[in-house]
Amino acid sequence: MRRSAAIGLLVAASACASIDGGPRILTLGDVRAPTVAHGAWIDSYDVALVSIAALMRDDLGLPEVRASLHFHRDRQAFRAALEASGYSADAAKLTAETLAAVGGFRRVLINESELDDTPWPTRIALIAHELTHTVQYEWSGGTRGTSDQWLREGFAEWVEVQALTRLGFTTPARARATVIERIRGAGGIKALPPFSNMVTFGDWVLLAQRFDQETFYGYAWLATELLIQRHGVARVMSYFELFAGSDDRLANFRNAFGEDLPQFEAAALAALTR
Repeated sequence: MRRSAAIGLLVAASACASIDGGPRILTLGDVRAPTVAHGAWIDSYDVALVSIAALMRDDLGLPEVRASLHFHRDRQAFRAALEASGYSADAAKLTAETLAAVGGFRRVLINESELDDTPWPTRIALIAHELTHTVQYEWSGGTRGTSDQWLREGFAEWVEVQALTRLGFTTPARARATVIERIRGAGGIKALPPFSNMVTFGDWVLLAQRFDQETFYGYAWLATELLIQRHGVARVMSYFELFAGSDDRLANFRNAFGEDLPQFEAAALAALTR
């Protein structure tokens, strides 16, 4: 959900619709583009969408993606779409000023004016990240629930890195080294906020204005990667699924991972400090 940039819309007319100046919509089920395995072959959003969705399903074992991309022409239109989705006027304004895209239940809202002059790897990263958020909504029964935002973002970053790796753009080791260098440059792990300050979406947007976003999102990814190393990807999936029946975020974390959140945070800080 971080502010990313990408080139203008390049999808086939049959897969994209715009009504009365509304958003251009690319629906996964309508795309007839081929799936490709090499990132260098991705040169349109329809190919990117089907290829990333297939990779998430076949390579990472995630559920079938059931989402569409909604490209809004500028920040004002993006903000209006957020309000129409249920955001308050103030929250929509702050979000539109801070982020380029927001993934929700079966759709991704994108500020198209932020998607200029950026290479395809960045566009692919954004799509993989946001499609992961739509899957998180599927797990929790169509609602966000009270799952911790740092873990929502960290898992979306994990999927993003996995996708970029499999498409030949990077490796986890290279991505990790880049994040660690950024964190060091920002003053180290202790200069970043604790998990307790990154629980809600509102918390996250406010902090995203204060910190370098690549550092901030990378920090969440490193913590989530450690969680996956300790417990496996299936446990992360079960964590989000628990919110379909309960909004007790601390109990859900304990039930999914077999440890309390403060216990894990202490372990994560110790590991990342090393």
